[in-house]
Amino acid sequence: MSDNFKVFFDYRKARGKTRSATKKAAGGSDTNTIELGPWLDQFENKKAIYNYRLFYVLKPNAVNVVKFGIAGTEGSSGAYGRLHQYINTFGYATDLNRCLGIQMLYLAGNKYNKKVELTNSDVYKKELACKQYFRSPEINAHLTGRGYERINLERISELFKIIDDPSNKTFGDVETERRIQQQRGQQQLEDTDKILRITGHETLGGKSKARTKYKCYWNRPAVLTKEKVVKKRKRALRAKPLKQLKITKRGNFIQKSLG
Repeated sequence: MSDNFKVFFDYRKARGKTRSATKKAAGGSDTNTIELGPWLDQFENKKAIYNYRLFYVLKPNAVNVVKFGIAGTEGSSGAYGRLHQYINTFGYATDLNRCLGIQMLYLAGNKYNKKVELTNSDVYKKELACKQYFRSPEINAHLTGRGYERINLERISELFKIIDDPSNKTFGDVETERRIQQQRGQQQLEDTDKILRITGHETLGGKSKARTKYKCYWNRPAVLTKEKVVKKRKRALRAKPLKQLKITKRGNFIQKSLG
């Protein structure tokens, strides 16, 4: 866990009263969970988790099942939005119906960094470590018909052992080295560049003043970056996502506009 990993709430460190089932699963310690709904409604809490990637542990009041996961994968208000989905599902606990609502047991994470891909983030690797443990056949923790991020409340101590494991505290966010500038440099014309042959052209008819586009075979290949594809096929991208585009490259063919 990196130094920037911030714990917003840990029910084991919040002393006070708690529900009997959670207290028993925690080994009888005097711990205190908190209702997610009222906590999330407080403006200072909403502001505190803004632009954070978070790892959370929750428990619905109606069942003795614990749910862990990550929120705010893209920063901004994503963490609040993901947590609020649980409020939409489970609602708020009332004096007349204590089965409504959902408790927050743990919430922590890192400030969002656009240079850190999700799979290299602290919270993702922490969630992955928990999933890999509970999906092991010898652990026998999988709930039939449910995802691996849900476990019985009685196994919550095992979950927090993974969270507190010293080996998991050295994860940290890993920034991805960008090579866009180098790729763009390879697309710029150099003194040594030359056209070996022209293989085709495209001319608009009528009174169009558009320049003729020639398809040329150059002496070196060009790097087709994502930015260039988006600029070249801007209209096509509005109709379908980038991953559906089929770009065919033959040898060193690239298109250039000659005046």
